[in-house]
Amino acid sequence: MLPRKNRIPRNDFPSHNVKGFRVFSPLFTGVFFKSEANNSRASVVVSKKTAKTAVDRNKLRRRFYDVVGPLFNQSGATTTVVLYPKIEAKKSSFADLETEMKKAFKTAKLIK
Repeated sequence: MLPRKNRIPRNDFPSHNVKGFRVFSPLFTGVFFKSEANNSRASVVVSKKTAKTAVDRNKLRRRFYDVVGPLFNQSGATTTVVLYPKIEAKKSSFADLETEMKKAFKTAKLIK
């Protein structure tokens, strides 16, 4: 699980008028924002349309946080990431999720 210092609190959540760099994947959509914070932060937003039960939504959220944590350690820049999982993410393996997330971070030029 991602440490609390690396998660975005509700009152600091980026609003819709803030421009970010969007990355589209078959498993999720990611929005990368420039951050003024001291460390990189992430948030995973799982809608009820994606996962009906709270158990499924929390499981997806935990899986995404587990993948993002090590990528923040590889990245040198501080950034804010908001991830929106898609329905296909429920069926995918952890390895598939990890490779797609690495592709997204490379597209956003946060890791090499």
